[in-house]
Amino acid sequence: MAEKKRIFIADDDEVVLTSLKKLLLMSGFEVYATTNSKDVSSMVKSFKPDLILLDLLLPDLGGLEICDILNKDTETQGIPIIILSAVGNYTDIRKAYALGVIGYITKPYEFPRLLKEIQKAIESKERM
Repeated sequence: MAEKKRIFIADDDEVVLTSLKKLLLMSGFEVYATTNSKDVSSMVKSFKPDLILLDLLLPDLGGLEICDILNKDTETQGIPIIILSAVGNYTDIRKAYALGVIGYITKPYEFPRLLKEIQKAIESKERM
């Protein structure tokens, strides 16, 4: 049996976090979710996810700052990041892609589309 793929979620909205976690668990993933942006880097190092879903609007550290931190750390660089945010302006989207994210989905999102993006990202990482 194939090992479950791991997804790490950081979002400050408990409702989004809880519902997304349930949907991903039901889809066969192992999931770790947090609202605590300060400890994302250490949690990612510990959990070792195959993919990160990251909100931009987080307290303390924003999603773009977290992307930068994760991409500069040899232990976490290379983990695919998909931004899942209510912010959909061109400037933030451009900054996110410049920091190496592989996808950007605005809220409200359609779960089937998100799931397709997750699977595509994990498959492309495995081909590397």
